[in-house]
Amino acid sequence: MKKFLSMTLLFTAMFLTFSACSSDDDDFDYPMDTLYGSWEGISINVNGGWVNITEYPYTKFAFSIKFNSDGTYSGRGYFGNGSGTYTAKGKTIITYVNGKEYLRYEVKSLSNNIAELSMTVDGSGETLEVKAMKK
Repeated sequence: MKKFLSMTLLFTAMFLTFSACSSDDDDFDYPMDTLYGSWEGISINVNGGWVNITEYPYTKFAFSIKFNSDGTYSGRGYFGNGSGTYTAKGKTIITYVNGKEYLRYEVKSLSNNIAELSMTVDGSGETLEVKAMKK
């Protein structure tokens, strides 16, 4: 009887522990599978108009970022080269390098192949509107 009671308590504790843990993915307003993968910047908003950053003279603004399902990312281009971690909650994606916030994206729209984002660098308050295409 004592063994049965111990096992019952153990299984109850395990059930409560696992059911109480929810993934941060559940808090993102879009399907996480839509976010995962490699994205390449295609345009930025300059003075109210979109410019193609895949063509000269705007290629200096080119960037790419890859979001992995394990909460890590890597990026290269105009905003720097490197990797770190990210969180996705509501309409916000925040990237971190060495535990410090690096870029914050407010998602305007996100589909299987196009994302429109408002980007803020390191809490500066300066924003840049960008569009990216999934590769």
